[in-house]
Amino acid sequence: MAKKTTRRKKSSGTRRSAASRGGMAHWYVLGAAIIGGILYMDNWAPGPEKGASAIRTASIERKENKVDRQALLARPKQRPAEAAVQKPAVEEKLPAFSGKWFICTTQTDYCVLDGSTILYAGRKVRLADVDTPAIADARCDAERSRGGDAKLRLREILNEGNVTLVAAKDGAAGRAGAAPHLVLRGGKSIGNRLVREGLARPWTGQRQSWCG
Repeated sequence: MAKKTTRRKKSSGTRRSAASRGGMAHWYVLGAAIIGGILYMDNWAPGPEKGASAIRTASIERKENKVDRQALLARPKQRPAEAAVQKPAVEEKLPAFSGKWFICTTQTDYCVLDGSTILYAGRKVRLADVDTPAIADARCDAERSRGGDAKLRLREILNEGNVTLVAAKDGAAGRAGAAPHLVLRGGKSIGNRLVREGLARPWTGQRQSWCG
């Protein structure tokens, strides 16, 4: 009888162990499902929106685009740049010269051609405010003689000190390619000195006769 009792106890213990293992199985399954769900959520990337969510997003985007267009329309148009105001041309001012002047024979710069024409800094320049007797184109011997005197006197005045040349807008018209300039010393015209000494006349817009 003792042996049967022992067998019953062993059999009962075996059944309880098996039942215990069977009762834990669903917990294992549940734990595995939870872990799998966590891993899935970590690797999940959002896809295209569907249904009501997509419609709501599209509506928001349309409102934002409408606001942007209204802002652009409300923004004042930029006016085209106004044409630059033309400034009056600055009179050309040649560098001052205080060297020695010559008669234009072998000398080809800073020399005197006649009573109102000089070569200055490589340019042929005419005194814009005076009319002096001609030499080469003289109409009579008296004009040629007075033209020679004006030429020599102009050289003497130029050799008295530095002079500055300023382009004249309304001076004598260029003659033989000579640009009209005012020849100044201390702000005063050298041509006026020739007028005061009787070797030139104020320029009136055309040459006058020095004969008779």
